[in-house]
Amino acid sequence: MHIGTRFPKHLGRALLGLCSLAAASGPAHAQFRSLENPSFEANDPAGPGSPNYEIMSIDLVPGWDTTTDEIELWDTNFNGVPAYDGNVFAEMNANVNGTFFQNICLVNGEPIGWTFAHRAREGGASTQTVRFQVANGSGGVIQTLATQSSRTNNLRWNVNTGTATYTGSTGMQRVQFNTTDPGSFGNFLDAIQLTLRPFIQLSIGSSSGSESVPSSNIATLLVTGRATSAISVTMTITGGTATRGTDYTTPGGGSTFTVTVPAGTYNNTAIPLGITIVDDNAIESNETITYSLSTGTGYTRGHTTICGGTTQTAGTYTIVDNDSRVTLRKQWANAVVGDDANVTLSRSATVIDTLVSDAGTANQLDTDGSPTPVVIGETLTLAEIMAGTNTGRYNGAVACTGAADTNLADGLTIGNGETAIVCTYTNTRILPLVVSKTSTILSDGISSTGPKALPGATVRYCILVTNPGTLAANDVYVTDTLPSSLTYLAGTARSGTTCAAATTVEDDNATGIDEADPIGISFSGTTLTGHAASLASGASFAMIFNALVN
Repeated sequence: MHIGTRFPKHLGRALLGLCSLAAASGPAHAQFRSLENPSFEANDPAGPGSPNYEIMSIDLVPGWDTTTDEIELWDTNFNGVPAYDGNVFAEMNANVNGTFFQNICLVNGEPIGWTFAHRAREGGASTQTVRFQVANGSGGVIQTLATQSSRTNNLRWNVNTGTATYTGSTGMQRVQFNTTDPGSFGNFLDAIQLTLRPFIQLSIGSSSGSESVPSSNIATLLVTGRATSAISVTMTITGGTATRGTDYTTPGGGSTFTVTVPAGTYNNTAIPLGITIVDDNAIESNETITYSLSTGTGYTRGHTTICGGTTQTAGTYTIVDNDSRVTLRKQWANAVVGDDANVTLSRSATVIDTLVSDAGTANQLDTDGSPTPVVIGETLTLAEIMAGTNTGRYNGAVACTGAADTNLADGLTIGNGETAIVCTYTNTRILPLVVSKTSTILSDGISSTGPKALPGATVRYCILVTNPGTLAANDVYVTDTLPSSLTYLAGTARSGTTCAAATTVEDDNATGIDEADPIGISFSGTTLTGHAASLASGASFAMIFNALVN
């Protein structure tokens, strides 16, 4: 290649020809619906500097292929020849005449428009002719669209403009410029424009999304081709169970609306439809919108990546309802009348509902009369605030019905389909255990009837522990210290659920299996210790032992 230096043309071509032997011919380009690099402005022949020319391998020139695997480009005003438009133009007769082409998807019966500038070159045939054609992949001519001749005795650019109806089969075809003029001089080309209606289709047939998503999941228009001016594409709402204006909106509000595609060149480019989903608070079933891409002017309904492929012209969007409700409740158990508490529901750090509950009765149940709107998928925080004097009086527990999430320590996560969740804080007042101690004189060594607590008498004591509350009591310990007037009689300790049923033998130490059967009794000096691992609501346990009156 020649950078910034002029060579005699045939010498330059010889050198470039040697270089081109090492370059493999690239595959045919596929612009699909519009010409790439239509006026050759993507290249700078021979690089910066004075106007020059360069014969280049086709793989270095975007868009174009030639039957000679090379293309000759000129800077404007090289050898005194100005470009018709821009700074670069091409010569079809490089070392030999050649055919320039790009592969374009064409549709039978569609209109084709074109404009190109053609000029003869001194030194070539006196009349130089180019034919603008559609050909198949092998170069066989399907349709000649235009023929342009220019003469060397009138050196100027001639502009050919026209329209035609494409009569060939639908598919990828060569749009080509062909000349049969011999030699290495002639047939300049510049300012090529090909006018085809862009292909437009919908991006997807069906999709869905939460109603909290305004539009990103809805199908878009896909556009491939060149729009010389803005195009209005017609869309029609054809049905569905969603209500237009309530569940979604369209541009302009109507069932038929237009989507504007600005002027430009597109390659499977997405353009939003403009349908917007309304995120309301109503609990409702999933709803659908059906729509279609209508025919119109300035565009063709066609597959935007596969020539002749099945075109997506209709679609359905499903709005997935995201609404739920949470109802707060407060259940008191054995409450002190007048005690109060607040149950709250929060989103992040913001409280969105508060239930104020006052214990008007010992077992009052308060329910929030206005369930709180929440969103499926979010995680909320449940909490309770009690007055300082009440905090230690109650055991608290929270549980939610209608929700799969049971680990509420890390928040309540609203699952799909969970539209009616009820969360209840239950507060049970902690009641003190009731302890009683009774005695019976077994004998006094004097009278067999009506024995008295005389020195030397044997007395049986029973300590009864009862749980009057509604909650189990855990790790219950009872101690009793004998006065100096009594001496414990070793081996007499027994346990049971009542004084009368206390028949289970207990030894006097604090070890062994008898300590968990389920009552453990031990003596140390003059102190008795009793232990129960758990005492259920309403349950009792008893410990009996004998002592000698000193």
